[in-house]
Amino acid sequence: MTDIKRRKFVSLMGVGAAVVPVSALVASLPSRAQDMPVVDPESAQAKALQYVSETEIPDQNCANCTLYSGAEGADAGPCPLFPGVSVMASAWCSAYVPRA
Repeated sequence: MTDIKRRKFVSLMGVGAAVVPVSALVASLPSRAQDMPVVDPESAQAKALQYVSETEIPDQNCANCTLYSGAEGADAGPCPLFPGVSVMASAWCSAYVPRA
């Protein structure tokens, strides 16, 4: 009886060891921000964060925010505060944190 439990444990450990690298690979794939719609400034989330698509504050925009992960020079990119949509690089919200 002990051999069966040990075999099952060892096989489960092998499967678990294979899942970890595969999940890391999937997580590292580039996002498709260009395929996502842009944030609607009238949405509840955007209003709560005071999101504006064109900032009036010099040197403060999504493109130079720590949370923004769009490509350099892109018009829009992903932000974890707005899942499923992209934010304009020239936008601003109250969660703005300058990059170091």
